[in-house]
Amino acid sequence: MKPTDIKDPEYFHKVVDCQYACPAHTPVPEYIRLIAEGKYTEAYMLNWDSNVFPGILGRTCDRPCEPACRRGRLEEEEPVAICRLKRVAADNKDEVSSLMPQGPFEPNGKKIALIGAGPASLTVARDLAPLGYELHLYDDQDKG
Repeated sequence: MKPTDIKDPEYFHKVVDCQYACPAHTPVPEYIRLIAEGKYTEAYMLNWDSNVFPGILGRTCDRPCEPACRRGRLEEEEPVAICRLKRVAADNKDEVSSLMPQGPFEPNGKKIALIGAGPASLTVARDLAPLGYELHLYDDQDKG
């Protein structure tokens, strides 16, 4: 990466490097701000909008955002621990079930089969259920 040119004020209005590097494009600066304000539940829900499992990713993500962190190129030698902050939000949030989309949803008449009960299928289910799709989840395991 090229060195950061902090003399150009437009630099700070461009796409945030860490957010762009994240496969889910999680709004990193916003959830870090919420965590700094002690708003863990809001930070968790902001993460949840981008990915279904922020608490798990806060522990297992390979952190493609951190090498892209501007702070690592400005004044510090280490980037912000973005992934660990995701974990902090998940570990300190309040009960969030009331903040999740509540069904039943208005059916749209279309059916979708989800093969495998892994993160991809559960993400699809989370995104499509509120749109009225009838979802059928198939997995070779009886229980998770």
